[in-house]
Amino acid sequence: MFTEHPQLFIEQAAPQAPSLPQALRVDGNDFLLGGEPFRLIGGALHYARIPRPYWRDRLNKLIDLGANTVETYSFWNAHEPYQGRFDFSGMLDAEAFVELAANLGLHVIFRPGPYVCAEWDMGGLPWWLLNYTQAIRCSDPAYLFAVERYWTELMRRLAPLQSTRGGPILAMQIENEYGYFGNDTAYLSYLHDLLRRLDIDVLLFTSDGTFQDLTIETGGLPGVLRTANFGSRAAERFAALRKAQPTGPAVCMEYWVGWFDEWRTGKHATRPATETAEELDNLLGLRDSHAVIYMFHGGTNWGFSAGGNLSDDFRPFVTSYDYDALLTEAGDITPKYEACRTVIHKHAGSDRAARKFAPSRKAAYGRVHLGGSVTLDDALPAIGDAVSSPVPLPMEKLGHGRGFVLYRTELAAIFRNQPLVLRGMHDWCHIRLNGRTLATWYRRDEQPPLPLDFEGDSATLEILVHNLGRSNFGHRMMEPKGLTGGAFVGLNRHDERALFGWSCQALPLNAPPAVDFGAVEAHSGPAFYHGTLTIDDAPADTFLELPGFDLGCVFVNGFNIGRYWNVGPQTRLFVPAPMLKKGANELVIFEAHRCTDTTIAFFDEPRLAP
Repeated sequence: MFTEHPQLFIEQAAPQAPSLPQALRVDGNDFLLGGEPFRLIGGALHYARIPRPYWRDRLNKLIDLGANTVETYSFWNAHEPYQGRFDFSGMLDAEAFVELAANLGLHVIFRPGPYVCAEWDMGGLPWWLLNYTQAIRCSDPAYLFAVERYWTELMRRLAPLQSTRGGPILAMQIENEYGYFGNDTAYLSYLHDLLRRLDIDVLLFTSDGTFQDLTIETGGLPGVLRTANFGSRAAERFAALRKAQPTGPAVCMEYWVGWFDEWRTGKHATRPATETAEELDNLLGLRDSHAVIYMFHGGTNWGFSAGGNLSDDFRPFVTSYDYDALLTEAGDITPKYEACRTVIHKHAGSDRAARKFAPSRKAAYGRVHLGGSVTLDDALPAIGDAVSSPVPLPMEKLGHGRGFVLYRTELAAIFRNQPLVLRGMHDWCHIRLNGRTLATWYRRDEQPPLPLDFEGDSATLEILVHNLGRSNFGHRMMEPKGLTGGAFVGLNRHDERALFGWSCQALPLNAPPAVDFGAVEAHSGPAFYHGTLTIDDAPADTFLELPGFDLGCVFVNGFNIGRYWNVGPQTRLFVPAPMLKKGANELVIFEAHRCTDTTIAFFDEPRLAP
């Protein structure tokens, strides 16, 4: 999903300047780098969430902040989207990102997972594990085999870039916040030993919350540096860390400066700049303390990569990963950045004047009247083939893990006026009977009444289900998506009759379908819409709003920029300049419910809350 048009994301890093090997070592309560005292001050950004041409800009702003290190995650499900098919191109070129950081003078902390959380779909684990094993983040042999295959591909690219070999990578993390998940020390030990077998010889560490003794204890390994994640009360959090690790540097691997946004909350999560800077000042004022800001720059959950939380109910995350970070989603300096910069330079003993960074160029391209449309029914042959099954199959069983899945069955007249009941619908659906909409339904709401009211001897029942993202935290990440519990008719559960005989078709929407668009029409059912954004000059960043659309995704020049949903809080999608070009830009929208206005608009500012 990230490489449909890799030519949009080309920025070749210059060859890395030769340097002497340096190892980051723990010496009592201190770090030594190359034998000299080293204080780690870093910022987190994720290369897969940022257009490649913007990497340099974001890293330069991190340097001006006063940081000496960039911290990043790798997302396994982005690098291996289908089992055995690896992708390290474009925005996913981890090597190029690390080399660029080195060229700019930054050290790198690399967090390779295999689980990372990060508000990313399934915490970075690939969906195809559901067809491969039911045991994750433990010593299950099938899971470990998959991890080893991925890490072998990843580490052969990263091993030469370790600081012990003249590169910028100072340290790597083993797993992530494992203390919140389980107690399989053998699993953590396996990951530790696997990294060593794959020629990783830099410092290894674990990272956990320090809000419960159990978490920090079970998330670590003897002899491996433990670090903490928190957003306030640093002295208290480090005191908890000391219970499990009496000596060693006090590292906050994630100093939380903001938070993530959920669909349907009606608000954009924020944290005041003054509070953020004060807590950072307190943290850096402690002896032996080190900090990595999470997030320095959040970026965007392209395509269907956003995760969610699933505990008592399901709470999916929006497309923007703005996070109220030090830089905006578009990479601009914020008051929070300026306040934290003052704090960092104070503790570093620097009075260097701040560089002047102009805001990114933005344009309000105005209204675009869409010029073509085609119904989902007419587009289906271009998307793929359906599978016949007695029961509705989850999308994973159909060979895909993201997007939509369409279920169809034929009903005999005997089912007329029977109530329809869906079980295990994950996560949103549009239900039609003979092409007429019965209802849309989101899983957190009570199921609406669904009477099978039709004329004639038979009827076609269609259920279009959308996967809004898998949980990225906890023990329900392996939830299958689609219609997972079947469809039934009956007045009460005891007497329900199952509906058998289904056509199941996955709609992964990794790219727009190759279809001929007819004249534009505001369809009352699922459809694709086509338009053109014409740009006369060099493209600028912009923000797309779709006021006449309900739920779906948008392709810009073939790239899926993300999911929209009219429930908010996010109402405009970020479209960065590198995804655009001078001249005609192709826009394709997939709308899963209905369109009431075929005019869309581009603005020069975001809207993350109503």
